[in-house]
Amino acid sequence: MSIQPLPAKRASTGRRRDQLIAVAAELFLQHSYDAVTVEMISARAGITGPGLYRHFQNKQALLIAVLEEPTRIVHEAARRIAESTADPRAAIVGMVESHIRLILLGPPSTLIFAKNEHALPEHDRRRIRREMAMYAEEWISVVAPLRPDLSEPEVRLLTQSVFSMLNTAATLRKGLDEESISSTMRQAALHALLGRGSP
Repeated sequence: MSIQPLPAKRASTGRRRDQLIAVAAELFLQHSYDAVTVEMISARAGITGPGLYRHFQNKQALLIAVLEEPTRIVHEAARRIAESTADPRAAIVGMVESHIRLILLGPPSTLIFAKNEHALPEHDRRRIRREMAMYAEEWISVVAPLRPDLSEPEVRLLTQSVFSMLNTAATLRKGLDEESISSTMRQAALHALLGRGSP
């Protein structure tokens, strides 16, 4: 069965929406939600305010998309890796690489969430927190059998520490090309997760 290309207008709309999310993510990381205006987002994205409202109902809906969509994408990727990879070590390597790829595309949603969760409706805040927790569980279920030397609370602490390291490193990458960033972050994460002496 052949796959038909998207109509040009639909593809363009999707690209514009993705661009708005990327621009808003940078702004919501640099400034608090209350300091970011629709005009700021529109200007940086090169569209008018009404143009933004064709894609998002309001600024809050855009913040939710900034947080929710990357988290869902990386969670789904981790779940696929865990379900399709029999070897836990190969699975955690795949998860680390998937996480790094998402970070290289834009600011980590967890950093944006920590800075702006006050601006979310309670039900959205809970839903996004739940998605983040489920993502962490995918990692924990793979790391645990690889680290029999650690208790379950220690595995959880280790996993969350690696998340923090990777996410923070994404904001400190000035002057480095993507290959260097990816290699350094990958090596550091796997050394931490797999234990001393592991690549």
